[in-house]
Amino acid sequence: MEKFSAECSLTYSSFIYCMMLNRLSRGYSAQELSFLLGQDDDFVENLERFKRFDFGVELYQQLCKVFGHPSFLHQQHQGENELRHEMHIWKASDTIFYRMECCKSEFESIVLFQLTEEDSDTRVRRYKNSVEFDCQQSQRALKIMLENDVFKKPISGQELHQLVEYAVESHVHPIYVKTELEKLVGRKGKAPLKRTKRRSYAYRYVLHPGMDLADAIDFVNQKFEKL
Repeated sequence: MEKFSAECSLTYSSFIYCMMLNRLSRGYSAQELSFLLGQDDDFVENLERFKRFDFGVELYQQLCKVFGHPSFLHQQHQGENELRHEMHIWKASDTIFYRMECCKSEFESIVLFQLTEEDSDTRVRRYKNSVEFDCQQSQRALKIMLENDVFKKPISGQELHQLVEYAVESHVHPIYVKTELEKLVGRKGKAPLKRTKRRSYAYRYVLHPGMDLADAIDFVNQKFEKL
């Protein structure tokens, strides 16, 4: 069992709970949600483990977009004090357990929530054919988007995931869109796309300046050999 602790308000721990509940109900891993938010791979994992704190408006707006909610926060607690919170995480068989506790005193704590998710490595092993299919679907959709100049303007990971699902007319796990997308991202002269934040809160993907579309398509054909 791993334990992570921090002093925070009940409003903040409620925020973590709502984020996790929405993530798990949609079958997203922490890494997948990070991708959809346009952040580094460990962003959500660090939030859930109190290694990082973010309660800003930009994050909240991005979460509302990803989850399709105008609001998902519980009612805020007025005039509350910060209390010690502990996140306990352990794995049993193929299931990961999360339990958040709030310490009311040195000797007393209450369980705020307990959630579970299937280990993502298990999903890959158990559904190997489905994983390969999702990757191929993502490849086809990304190639079509490149051919249709979608990457001439910066576009977010969340928007790309939505376009992939629209193109293939089925659900695709974000991790496979991310995996195939990253094969096309790199330094100029090495790959057709670059990942950039500039003034945006989230990472976005765009064609390198001066990149010839025909050369970009050739690169895709080489990378996506099965197409």
